[in-house]
Amino acid sequence: MYFMLKIVLLQLPVPSNPAANVPLAAGYLKAWAYNQGLLERMQIEIVPRDIADRGGDRLICNWIIAQQPHVLGISLYTWNSERSLHLASQLKQALPNLIVVVGGPEVQRNNTWVLQHPAVDVAVEGEGEQTFSELLLALEHQHQQISLPMHNQTQLPYPLVAGTLQYHASQLHAGLPRPAMGSLDPIPSPYLLGFLELRAGEIAFIECSRWCPYGCTFCLYGRNMGTKLGGRMFGSQRVLDEVAWARQQGARAIHFVEANLNLLPNFRELMRGLQSINQPEPTPIYAELRGEHLKPESVEALVQAGLTVAEVGLQSANRTALQAVGRRTDLEKWAEGTRRLYQHDVAVLLDVILGLPEDDADSTHATIEWIQQQQLGDYDIFTLQVLPGTGVRNDAERFGMHFQDRPPYYILANHWLNYQQLRALRWDLREQAGLDPLAIEGMPQPACDVWLQACEQAIRVIDQPIRTIVLDCRAEFSLDEWREQGQHYADQVASHVVVIAHHSDLAVIEAFCWPIAQANLTIHWDVVLDQPIAPNALRQLQQRWPHTIGYLDRIAVYRRWQADPAWVQVTPRWWIRCDWQQALDPLSYEGIAEVVWQVAADQASVAIPVLNRRGGTGIVIEAEQFEPTWQEQSEHLAILAPLPHD
Repeated sequence: MYFMLKIVLLQLPVPSNPAANVPLAAGYLKAWAYNQGLLERMQIEIVPRDIADRGGDRLICNWIIAQQPHVLGISLYTWNSERSLHLASQLKQALPNLIVVVGGPEVQRNNTWVLQHPAVDVAVEGEGEQTFSELLLALEHQHQQISLPMHNQTQLPYPLVAGTLQYHASQLHAGLPRPAMGSLDPIPSPYLLGFLELRAGEIAFIECSRWCPYGCTFCLYGRNMGTKLGGRMFGSQRVLDEVAWARQQGARAIHFVEANLNLLPNFRELMRGLQSINQPEPTPIYAELRGEHLKPESVEALVQAGLTVAEVGLQSANRTALQAVGRRTDLEKWAEGTRRLYQHDVAVLLDVILGLPEDDADSTHATIEWIQQQQLGDYDIFTLQVLPGTGVRNDAERFGMHFQDRPPYYILANHWLNYQQLRALRWDLREQAGLDPLAIEGMPQPACDVWLQACEQAIRVIDQPIRTIVLDCRAEFSLDEWREQGQHYADQVASHVVVIAHHSDLAVIEAFCWPIAQANLTIHWDVVLDQPIAPNALRQLQQRWPHTIGYLDRIAVYRRWQADPAWVQVTPRWWIRCDWQQALDPLSYEGIAEVVWQVAADQASVAIPVLNRRGGTGIVIEAEQFEPTWQEQSEHLAILAPLPHD
């Protein structure tokens, strides 16, 4: 009987931005397999975006189980690696013979938690197209019990092809090194082959090259690929064809996956082509640029091509710190080039990294002062991630670095700043930049319409997969019946669930939500209560809530006074919605729940000044339309509903 190997490829999103979860790496793997003729003998499926982007744990697992794959390939990034491997463990329980193959930036020789994870069978190191296809062929032969000469094959359960790693019998086994591809031309476009879906209003991620001439030791881009470009870029026509295709699909933006777009040898040719095809009504373009190489003619070409947003990472204006991380920047030329972007009304994302070697509090403040002196715009503050495989990770001991052992690998201390100093500096700089010091990057937010969802029946669910659940806690159900209802919905929920509990009752909330949470340990919850509940009761329920500590919890570490443990549990996030005239002190819920005030439209002008003094998180105004004066009157409270119309 003929055997066909079945492969499923999975990429999970940034929790707050599923719309950007284009599985480009999976598309390349399938495109290369097509190039090698493997799709005639194997079945490769990429998990559909509706499932991967929005699905809860159980929903994603059930879809994959239904495909009955022999191999599951997972793209691992900092934002999804823990959740991905949790799902892989669940899948191996249901499919004991499943072979899990992981790749992506999280696969590094010194990232032992990934390589030694019990759900990982084979890891692909570096560029994956050739390695993955060769591994699939080897697995196919192995299934057919054909003996192939493989390096160290007799010791291991799976073929050790070049470019792969296997952790077996308490030892890491490495295949022969896989050099980076000399030319990218043979890789077909997964977009043009129809392997990647792009719906109207989504962002198209288009790769231009796999190259970076710089050796910044905090960055993984271009690692092991050398500083020489050679043939490691896609031809201009290929890139332009993908842009034209994305425009036909109704993409709302083009995001070039390229570290230094304005340094490509074909930059001018590419800009001329974009000027030709990106009209009428240009699709906005996002690009990463090197500021010191932004000559007037380069900026003019970029703007005419459709550039609207540019990222020009400064990182630090401390030359000693830049030297410590191998970043070559001519600060004066960089500032001059960056100002040219502002002069053409390009939105500039200016990054400052907190926690670099040789940067202390004084030098970091000096960087901010330098930005202001150079008449540059707003900046964002990023905490150094001590990423596996980077130079700063390798030199961590020399720099006295303490950091999280799981993503996002935040720096917690070094020779120049202890944790308390880092925390205070981060808080101060984020406030100066107009950013909320307590905000958790990547945290999904409740949709605006949740604040005014009516209580019409015992249980009302919204969207598929289910993202909003409205409960009437007064419904005549026993707690056991509430649990049965929760079990019914456990395999239908999204990765972010908002529960709106009318006539809030914690016993009912626990009974209903527990079965869902136990089946979906990595999803994020928002629970909206319509009346105050004792802070200690909320804290105790949160501590019992079924949840696996993961990426968002570790992102929140700087909410702690001390970095032990190096995380803060952030789910469920409690919201208390109450009438603005109710006597309630938001400070009593600090660190436990967000207080949202509900105001009738005809009382808004009186209520808003009072609530400005009282505090809280936001105001829900019951009205048919938005009045601009509300937000003008509100000093620091967000007007959560209704939203202004575009």
